[in-house]
Parts: sequence; structure tokens; C-alpha cells
Amino acid sequence: MQGQNVVLAGRTTEMWERLFQPVERWGWEFVKPVPATVSPEANNPPIAEQVYAPRDYQLREKRSKRAWIGLIGYLVLAFVVAVMVAGMAESVAKQVPMAVELSGDIILGLGVVLAIWNLVRTRRRFSVMKRDYTARYNTAVERYNQAYTSWQQRVAEHDRREAQRVAEAMRWYPVQLTTRPARVDVFGGTEDGWASLIVTIGSPLLAAGSSVFLLDFTDLAVGDNLAVAAAAKGHGVAVQELPRDLAELGIIADLDATELAEVVAETMHTMNRTQFGADLRGLHTDLLTAVGERLSGPPTFAKLVAGLQVFRRVYDAASDETLSAEEVRKLNSYVDTVGSTDQTQNELQALEGELRGLARAERSSEKQTTAGFRALWPVRGFSVVATRARTGRHRRFVEHLVFHRTLQELHTREATGRETLIIAGADQIGLESLEAMARQARRAGVRLVYLVQHLRDDMQKLLGAAGTVTLLMQIGNGDEAANAAEFIGRGYKFELSQLTLQVGRTLTHGTSSSEGGSAGFQQSRGYTYGGSSGSSTGPNGGSSNSGSSWSTTNTTTQSRERNWSNTVSESEADSQNRGMTAARVYEFEIEPTALQGLAPTAFVMVENGLSGRRVVTGDCNPGTVLLDRVAERPRLG
Repeated sequence: MQGQNVVLAGRTTEMWERLFQPVERWGWEFVKPVPATVSPEANNPPIAEQVYAPRDYQLREKRSKRAWIGLIGYLVLAFVVAVMVAGMAESVAKQVPMAVELSGDIILGLGVVLAIWNLVRTRRRFSVMKRDYTARYNTAVERYNQAYTSWQQRVAEHDRREAQRVAEAMRWYPVQLTTRPARVDVFGGTEDGWASLIVTIGSPLLAAGSSVFLLDFTDLAVGDNLAVAAAAKGHGVAVQELPRDLAELGIIADLDATELAEVVAETMHTMNRTQFGADLRGLHTDLLTAVGERLSGPPTFAKLVAGLQVFRRVYDAASDETLSAEEVRKLNSYVDTVGSTDQTQNELQALEGELRGLARAERSSEKQTTAGFRALWPVRGFSVVATRARTGRHRRFVEHLVFHRTLQELHTREATGRETLIIAGADQIGLESLEAMARQARRAGVRLVYLVQHLRDDMQKLLGAAGTVTLLMQIGNGDEAANAAEFIGRGYKFELSQLTLQVGRTLTHGTSSSEGGSAGFQQSRGYTYGGSSGSSTGPNGGSSNSGSSWSTTNTTTQSRERNWSNTVSESEADSQNRGMTAARVYEFEIEPTALQGLAPTAFVMVENGLSGRRVVTGDCNPGTVLLDRVAERPRLG
């Protein structure tokens, strides 16, 4: 167990080291690597060069096998010639007996020499052609082997590079804004998602030397994780819980009478918006200004309550030492000016009732301060003001009071461009006050981040405001998810709408018959004429003769012909036709059900920049930095 704790501590330290980098980051975008591509040469291997043997080489190869047979043939032929010559010279054999034998030997010898010479010449020519063909063939084989080896190496190198690219490709890229918005609105989400988002966006701001001020109206301590991490990294951290630390915070200690009256009057107005809200706000301002101007020293809620009791004529100076005698005298001198109308008395009682709880918490606090609320907003570091009240109305009053006190601070704050104000649970405040806060934050150069849990009623009017970026987290309500999906937008795409299958069969059966005939008549006639003459002589005398002949030929031919036929034919054909139809539809880019099913730390960011509308899906889980292949810079394009 101790070893596991050490490992977890090491991983946590590593996570803080990676998170606290001075690079803007709202989360991480998952990008699937491009799959490995096939080498363009994979299907094109080298082709072997064909080397053909010469025709004479082929013939010579065949003849070389019969070379010795040819030699024997030459010898037989020479022997036959020698015998014939010997027979022709038989007549002279008696005169020159050695001539025939000598001539036969010479002829036979010449035949042998001729046969050997022809064999040697043939073998020599064949050897030359064979060497030439073998050299060309071996050269072609060597070139092919080299080309094939080189091709294999190129394909293997391409596959290796692609596998390495996929294995080393970054999977997570930080999500950054392409614009510089004055306000970022976050709708939906859970306490875990908000806590993760605050850590993700706050850690790089603190690392860059900026200040982060969080107003936590969620009662869920969404800023504790960043406070722990910032303290571990050595950044200044201040956490105040109201109303417990009300006296230490000194939320109104540094305000004059007019500023104090405006803060409390605006708080009462946003909590009790009625038909006569504007008139009551003015009355509240006048009453609180009158009380504040007659108090000495830094104002406190206890003194405000006592001053209102003086105006109501119910303050017991003998038992309550909150006000000095001089303060009581000044207040009593103004009682008649305040008046005793029913409306005035009702509003005095309403103001006293709302402030009484804060006065009680202020008295119970052990620490007192006169530094004021302004000192809580440091130049660098992380400050948190969280509301923790037992009753709902008391808590709402504290939340509105802190909100309007912060708004009052923005009126007098100088622009530095290095401050971020995060308001968690902003849907507890009215739209009018949120828009007023946005205007003052823009003027003071403070980036404002609203965390709104529900996207309904007036909160829908914050969607897509000019100069803002919207983050949509998990939205459970169906109507709210539909509104968010409508805001993200719709797009055209092609969807499969119809599949068709047609099957057909054709059968054909046919018969045919034919009948015919022919008749012919032919007649021919011919004439033939011939003649001869001759004479002969002998010892006994001579004779002569002559003659002629002719003939006539007549030929008559008749012919008749008849034919008929019957034909039967059958055919069968099958056909099949498949079809697919895609229709152009106009649908949500992200369905409402997808927004309802988002992970607690997932979000959809919508940003209108110079290049158009940008929709990015990301995740703000701080533990993402511990994953493999997490990029330090955002994705290009």
C-alpha cells in the first residue's frame, strides 16, 4: 500500500508539472492518426527482361546433337562415291591397276576430311553463339535481381515509415482559441466536469503569471483541485468561505457610502424583481446612502443593521454598543427626513432582514480586517470566494452581494489584460446583471468565464453573443439539449434512403415450319467433225489414203426437287438488378442525445473566428496529460 501511495504521488507531481505550462489550453482534442498507406510501388514489381536465343543458335543446338551422325553420313557418302568411281574406272584397271585403288582412297580421305571440317566449323559457330546468348541472359537475370531487391527494399522502407508514423503520431492536441474573446460561456456540466475545466484552464494562466479569481456559487467546491495544485506549485492561494469568513474578507470595508448603497440596492433588486423594482432600487439606494454617510470608520453589516433600526426607531442604544453616541445622534437627526410612510418602513424592514444574517455571521467571525475586498484580488495567484449558507434565501443574498461587489470592483479596476474572472453557478444571477458584468469586464480587460448549469429561460439569450465563445458540456434535460444542438447548427449530408432489388425471369417458346420445291428443264445439242490423210512408200511401191467423219449429239435433262422443315425453339433468361439511393438531408451536426450522453469532462466548443464557424469536440480531464502521445502545441488546420 505504501508503494502504491508513492507511485500515485509521483504521478500526481508529474501531472502538475505538465499542467502548469504557460500555454493556453481549454482541453484536448482527440485526433485519430491517418491510417498507414500502401506503397505506390507495391503493385508494380519490376518485370523481367526477356532474352530470346537466335534462331541459328536454336538450329545449331539441334544440329549439334546430330553432329556425329552427320560425320558417319559423310563417311558413307564418300564410300559410295568411291565405289562408283571405281566401277567407272574398271575399264582402265588393266592398264593402271593402282589407279582405281588410289582414287578410291583419295575420295574416301577427302570425304573424311570434309566431314571433320564441317563438324569443327559447326561446333565453333555454335560455341560463339552460345557464349553470346549466355552472357546476355546472365546480364538480364542480374539486372532483374537487382531491380527486384531494390523494389522490395523501397516497399519495406515505405511500410516501416508508415508504421512508425502511425505508432508515433500524436493522439491528443490541446484546444486553443483562435480569437481573443472577452467572455467564454460554459453551459451544462457537472461538478466534476467544472472542477476539471477550472484546473485545465487555470493552471496555464497561473504558470504564465496571471491571476485567477473564482466566485463559486455552486456549494460544491469546484475550485479546490486548482487551489491544491497551485499551492503545490508555489503559487499564492487565498480561499474565503462566506458567510463564515465575512469579517475577514471585509467585503464592504473599502467602499464609501454611495458605493455601498449601490451594491446592496442592486443585490436587493436582482433578488426581488417586481413591477416596481426600479422605484424600490432608488429608494434602497437613498436609505442605505443616508445610513452610510452617518457612520464613522469602515462600514460593517452590523453598523448597517443598527443604522436601519435607528431609522425604524427600534434601536436600543442602552443595550447595543454597535453604534457610537455620535453616530446615533447623526442618524436620529435624519429620521424625520426619511419619513414614516408604510412603503419606507417596509423597505427599511426588508433591508434589515436581509442584512441581519450577514451581521450575525460577521460578529461570530474571529478575524477582523480592514483591508477590504480589493486586496483579495491579487496581481498573481488564485483566489476563491465560495458561498456556504444553510438557508436558501440567505445563500442567494450572499451570492448576489458577492457578485455585485465584484461588479463594483470592476468599475474602478485598471485594465491589465492578465486577469481571469470565473463565475461558477452564474445561472443564479439574473441576465441583466450578467450582461452588466460582461460589459465592465470587457472595459477592464478581464476575461470572464461563466459556468451556467442550465440552458433555459433568460440564459438562452447568452448563446452566441458577439465576442464570446461557447462551450457545451453534458446537458441532461431534453429541451435544453435540443436548444444547444440547434445553436451548434445543422448541415447538409447524404444519407442512404432506399435499397432496391429487382429479380426477373423470361421464358420464350417458339415453333416454325417451312415447305418448298423446285423444277428444272435443260436441253443441249453438240456437233463433232474430224478428218485424216496419209501416204507411205516402200521397195515394192507406195500408197495413200484420206477420210473424214462427223456426229451430232442432243441431250435433254429434267429435274424436280421438294423440301420441308419444322423448327422448335425454347429460351430461358434470368435477370437481377440492385439499386441504392442516397438523399440529401438537413440534420443536426451534433444530435441532442449526443449532448445528453457526453462524458462529464467532454465538451463541444463553438467559436466564430475570422475563418468562419469552428466546432471542436474536446475533453478537459487534467489526467489527459499523463497519456501517451499528447502534443504540446495545437493541431494545425
